[in-house]
Amino acid sequence: MDEARGLGIKLAVCSAATKSSVIFCLTNLLGKERFSQLDCFIAGDDVDKKKPDPSIYRLAAEKLRVPVNNCLVVEDSVIGLQAALGAGMNCIISFTSSTANKDFKGAKAVFSDLGNVSIEDLLKLVEGAPAAV
Repeated sequence: MDEARGLGIKLAVCSAATKSSVIFCLTNLLGKERFSQLDCFIAGDDVDKKKPDPSIYRLAAEKLRVPVNNCLVVEDSVIGLQAALGAGMNCIISFTSSTANKDFKGAKAVFSDLGNVSIEDLLKLVEGAPAAV
């Protein structure tokens, strides 16, 4: 997150969970200051249809004023991948133990852990630098 922000890349979180639960999780995980640095935050309560419907990602691109093809989505599930691809966005997967054996066809890359993946590594996966992650 810090590397992306340092490069001027906009950051959004798009979660199908309720706004209150995501805010609770993210403020505890990131801290209030980092959470407040997100350029956009959209929860399941903010859209009529949940993933795999792409509307949550399209809304984020609209709020960020970024073309969908300049976005790079980080997802952990097939449903999220389908939503990102349906929105016309590039998507990478960082799978969980419950999604490890799924077919992530269409993803730009699949990682078991993003801990050793730099923003430069991610930028190499898409044509040009994404404007939003």
